[in-house]
Amino acid sequence: MAEIMHAQICTDEPAGFSPTAPTAPTAPTAPTAPPRERSFASRRPPGGPRPQATPPPRRRHAPNGSPPAPAQRAELVLRRLHRLIAPRFARAEPRDRAFAFLRGMVLSAERRNASRLAESAGEPRPDGMQRLLTTARWDADELRDDLRDVIVEHLGAPDAVLVLNEQGFAKKGDRSVGVARQFSPSSGVVENCQVAVFLTYAAPRAQAIIDRELYLPAGWARDPVRRSAARVPADVPFRGPGRLGWEMLDRALAAGVPAAWVAAEAPFGTDAELRRRLAGRAIPHVLGLASATRPGVIGLGGGRRVAPEEVAASIPAHEWLTTTDRDDPVRRGGACHSARVPLRRTGNGGLDEWLLVRRDGRGTRLYACAAPRAATLRELAEVARQAELAPQCAASARREVGLDHYEVRLWKAWYRHITLGLLAHAGVTLAGTGTAP
Repeated sequence: MAEIMHAQICTDEPAGFSPTAPTAPTAPTAPTAPPRERSFASRRPPGGPRPQATPPPRRRHAPNGSPPAPAQRAELVLRRLHRLIAPRFARAEPRDRAFAFLRGMVLSAERRNASRLAESAGEPRPDGMQRLLTTARWDADELRDDLRDVIVEHLGAPDAVLVLNEQGFAKKGDRSVGVARQFSPSSGVVENCQVAVFLTYAAPRAQAIIDRELYLPAGWARDPVRRSAARVPADVPFRGPGRLGWEMLDRALAAGVPAAWVAAEAPFGTDAELRRRLAGRAIPHVLGLASATRPGVIGLGGGRRVAPEEVAASIPAHEWLTTTDRDDPVRRGGACHSARVPLRRTGNGGLDEWLLVRRDGRGTRLYACAAPRAATLRELAEVARQAELAPQCAASARREVGLDHYEVRLWKAWYRHITLGLLAHAGVTLAGTGTAP
């Protein structure tokens, strides 16, 4: 135990590891007043025309006066979201097709590729949907900012957690941007896939993804032929997941997103540069070092290296905290046991450091923690739990809106599909929580 009190974190992984929108059927009732425009929705490109937003839908109720069915409620939210993003499209064609795209992602029960989405919009060919993702003039990063703003406006809380999470998208062939034979965080095995890094906003009411980046493997980043074929911008260098994560965090913090913690599962805790940047900004964080699918070790004095199970075995029984969350889809009501080992104490109001150990049916996991001295074990455990729940948010986006159903090869098209998908999933999330833009 004395050795662990002075443990220094180290790993085997290097730093930086890694048509007009279809009109909805209406009941024979008077239309409701249009919802009030949000302040940020009034923005438009300097000198550009004022876009015509989607007309407000008529509110639909069941015969007994009950609220709209889930699908109807989701479409109402989507129409309001579309009014918020309408200023981002200078021309009517892509602006209206964007709504058809969002609506198709939410309401379609089949694969949500360009052909299926065109069918759902009543278009005979997929060319229009493909143009929306490739050559139409609009900026996916502007929509990303609108996505973040609407999530913060309706779910924002000062005690929220910003969670970094990796996702793998299995793909065939080798021409889609960033695809390579690499470890997939989603399947837990090495396979032919793309890897994305997401920033999830974990609020008390719900979780929602607010930012995204595509990991470009070194083999891609250093190959001018492949970069040119996929139209990767010349100013995009090789960036590991930790660097991509920090860039998204930096954007969120610069935009004033309210949050008290940053969290992530392994392997983000193995990135010393990411931990250094967070500590330099005095941002409390809980970052995963090792897990069942991301095995790792920590280094002790004298060059001794130990596995997570060894650390857990050295902690006295009375120092463990047991928690049960019956609404947790990860453990499904099972108990989780957490304990912490102090690593370093700082003065002058700095962040103290701990090693957090968590054990349950999924195995033993280690987290590098930095927080004010008053932080309790229960707080650290809850932040880690939010990190463990983040993959469920991404899984919901796959299931509810077909986030991984894209068939695109180009850099810009990937970002456009994913951004529209996240916006569609935000609509589903807000409809489910009873909030609407």
